[in-house]
Amino acid sequence: MIPRPLPAPGPFPRVDERDTIFSRARLKIGSALHGAYYARRPELRHADDRTRRLRPLASPGGRGFEALEAALIHACFDASDLIAEAVEREQQAETCATSSGAGPGPAAGAWPRLDTGGDPAAMSRSVRAIARFLGAADVGIAPLDPGFVYSHRGRPLEQHGEPIELEHSHAIVLVFPMREPWVGTSPELPATAETARVYQQTAAACFSLARTLQRLGASARAHVDSNYLVMCPPIAVQAGLGELGRNGLLVHRDLGPGVRLGVVTTDLPLSTDTPMCHGIGAFCTTCAKCAERCPAGAIPTGAAERVRGVDKWPLRAERCYHYWRSQGSDCGVCVRSCPFHKPDTPLHRWVRDLIRRTTAFNRVMVMFDDLVYGSGARSAGFPRPPLRPGAGEAP
Repeated sequence: MIPRPLPAPGPFPRVDERDTIFSRARLKIGSALHGAYYARRPELRHADDRTRRLRPLASPGGRGFEALEAALIHACFDASDLIAEAVEREQQAETCATSSGAGPGPAAGAWPRLDTGGDPAAMSRSVRAIARFLGAADVGIAPLDPGFVYSHRGRPLEQHGEPIELEHSHAIVLVFPMREPWVGTSPELPATAETARVYQQTAAACFSLARTLQRLGASARAHVDSNYLVMCPPIAVQAGLGELGRNGLLVHRDLGPGVRLGVVTTDLPLSTDTPMCHGIGAFCTTCAKCAERCPAGAIPTGAAERVRGVDKWPLRAERCYHYWRSQGSDCGVCVRSCPFHKPDTPLHRWVRDLIRRTTAFNRVMVMFDDLVYGSGARSAGFPRPPLRPGAGEAP
């Protein structure tokens, strides 16, 4: 079975970011926003408040808590939050400049408008080169489907409930891999530290790419952790980077689910990538390892369902996040246990290529993964990272 292009999307109904679990988690009991939101969604209040009363991530009392690791996690997320705040300031400055007729971007007057020379492909090559220079392991470009833009803001709290209008025509997706052996420790804190590090790296790269385009006179916006206007995974699928897996994450065509995504939207005319079938969805239908090993029971074990016009496995996000808070880490067992999350060896590259070409051996591949890697209690072939005091330098 040779992979064929997936059908064009949409139109999709837009999602309200206020309804996402990460936006809801930020609402404080007794606050005006808390009262207003749960007056609109009362069915969510009891479960959310029960989770909200649990310990924060990477705090004393959590599973395997160690002060050094926790401090590192919070420091990385603090840096990401500073970048998210800078994104907001840039967006407000661009909006003010545009409304006053000065053009997009606070630095637009210092540079002439970028001339693509009527060649979107050339501009796309330059954008990809910049993204890779900034550290991205892969880059994809897609037309920005309005159905993948949130309808209202849920984060930050200062913009909670504001309607979203994003007129950009294209989305640039940057892919950053999470490193083993840290992911292999999930659900313990070293895996959360790696998550925090990669979110920081992703935020910095997306901000730099968006700022580069702004300085050249284009309208651009970075979408980073805690400050998204768009849904990253479906845009990455449209950019040909992979498929949505059973675990609700993007499973990258080569890197598997152990990646974090950032998006830059822009009005630049760019050539786009084609969404492709990589055999991942068909493999997930056979596999279900992430669902079987999910400690929260948050991943469906059955067939995919039609959700907003797309066949997918709807993640039970409330269960997932409740487990995070109960453990004090962001888990990651579904990433660690995925057969696509393996060392980049010739054997695994051959297996991925076979999965792309045919479904005939999927069940055999699942059995082989069981035989070689067992229960998935640890990612195979990687030692535990020495992040704890006195353990020496990390590899």
